[in-house]
Amino acid sequence: MGTAFRLRQLRWGRTATTRIERFETIHWDTSDFRLAAWDAGLRYRRGRGWRVTLAGWPEAGCFRSISVDLDGGPAAPPREALRLLSGYLGDARPEPAARLRHLESRRAVEELGCVHQVVSLLVDRRAVAHARRVSLRGGEELTGTRRALAALRRLGVVETTTQPLLTELVGPAAAPQWRELQLDPTSTVAATVTAALRDYSARLVRNQALLLEGSDPEGIHQARVACRRFRSALQTFGPVLDHAWAEALRAELGSLAADLGAVRDAEVLLMRLRASAADRGLEPEATERLLGRLEEDRARAREGLLRRTGTPEHREQLERTLEAAAHPGLLPEAADQPAVEVLMPLVAGSWRKLRRRATGLGDHPADDELHRLRILTKRCRYAVLALVPVLGEGPARTGALLGALQDALGDQHDAVVAGDWLRQFAAGETAFAAGILYGVERERAEAGREAWRVPWAKLRRRKQWGWA
Repeated sequence: MGTAFRLRQLRWGRTATTRIERFETIHWDTSDFRLAAWDAGLRYRRGRGWRVTLAGWPEAGCFRSISVDLDGGPAAPPREALRLLSGYLGDARPEPAARLRHLESRRAVEELGCVHQVVSLLVDRRAVAHARRVSLRGGEELTGTRRALAALRRLGVVETTTQPLLTELVGPAAAPQWRELQLDPTSTVAATVTAALRDYSARLVRNQALLLEGSDPEGIHQARVACRRFRSALQTFGPVLDHAWAEALRAELGSLAADLGAVRDAEVLLMRLRASAADRGLEPEATERLLGRLEEDRARAREGLLRRTGTPEHREQLERTLEAAAHPGLLPEAADQPAVEVLMPLVAGSWRKLRRRATGLGDHPADDELHRLRILTKRCRYAVLALVPVLGEGPARTGALLGALQDALGDQHDAVVAGDWLRQFAAGETAFAAGILYGVERERAEAGREAWRVPWAKLRRRKQWGWA
C-alpha cells in the first residue's frame, strides 16, 4: 500500500491537502559510526545542501537536538560542519556511509499536519532495507486534533519507533553507544561508578558541540557542570578509586572547567546586570557603556575557549576522559561489591561535611563562609544524584532539596561577585549607573545571608533522608 494512499485514508475533511515528495540523502559518518554513536549526524541532500545534527542531552525521554544547515557541494563536507562535529569525531574523518531514498507524504488541515515517510537504504541503487516514520506537526498545543488522532489510530500509524533511523536501516553498527546505563539496587560499585562517569563525560562531549555552535549559552553552562560533576565524583568516590589515576584526571579536567567558567561567569554577570538595569529604568546607552568592558572580557574568554577546543591536545583530552569513564581505575577489592553498601557511606560522609559547616555558621556569616557552604552543597548534591539510577526517587527528592539550597547560596554569591565587579570598574561617566546597580546587588547579597536558611531547614529534617 503506497504512502499517499495511507494518508488519504485520514478523513480530516474536505480542506485537507496531501503533498508527496521523493528525494535522496547521503549520510556521512566514520567507518565505526562515531556520529551515530552520539545521536549526531551529517547528511547531504541535493538542492538543500548539508545538515549537521548536534545532539544535546535527554529531555522528557528524547534528545534535544540542534540542526545547522550549511551550503556546499556533495564532494566533501564544509569545514564548519567538521568543526561543529569535532568533539564527536576526534581526529577521524567522515565519509559517505549510507544512501537513503525517502518517499514522503504530508497530509495537512489547518494547523495540524501528519508526515509519513517510507525510507529505504540503497546499495548499488537497490533498496535493501526499509523503515517507516510517522509524526504529527503543528502549533505548540496542536489544538483540535482529536479527530485526526482517532483516524491515525484506526490506521495503526500513531506509535513510531524511538530507534534512530540509521540504526534501523544499517543495523547495530550504527546504534547509539553513549546513552545512560540502566542500574538497579543490586548494581555493583563498578557499574554505578562507571555509569556516573560515563554520564558526565558524555554530557561534556555533547555540550561541547552546542557551545561550538554558539546559539544556546546553555551549552557552555552544561559543559562546565559536566566537568564539575566528573571532578566531584572522583573526589566523593575516591576511597574506591586508584588515587593517582583519580588525581591526574581531576587536575586535567580542572583546567578545562576554568576555561569554561571564565566564559560562563561573564555571561551570568552580564545577564544579571542587564536585567537589574532594565528593572531600575537605567538608560540602555549608559548600561552598555558600563558593561562594555565585561562584554570584551566575555568575548576574549570565548575566543580562548574556542582556540582550546580546536587543538589536537583538547581532542586527545576528550578521548582520555571518555576512556577513563568507560574503564575507571577502581580498586579491585571494591569493584564487585554492592554499590548501596559501599557508596552510601561515602555519600553520607559528604552530607556530614555539609551539615557541620552549615550548623557551625553564626547568625551573620561572612560572604566567603557562605561561598564555602555553597561548594559543599554542590558536592553533596552531585554525590547524591549519582545514586539516583540505583535507588530512584529517594535520592532524587534529596537532590532537589540540595538544589534549592545551592540556588539560594548561588544567588547570594552572584550578588557578591556583581557588587565587587561594579566597585572595581565603575568610573567617570559610568559611575552613576554603577552606583545604582551596586546598591541593588548589595541588597540582594544581604538578603541572601538569611534566604538560604529556609531550604536548609527543609533539608536537615531526617525524614528527607529516609532512603539512606
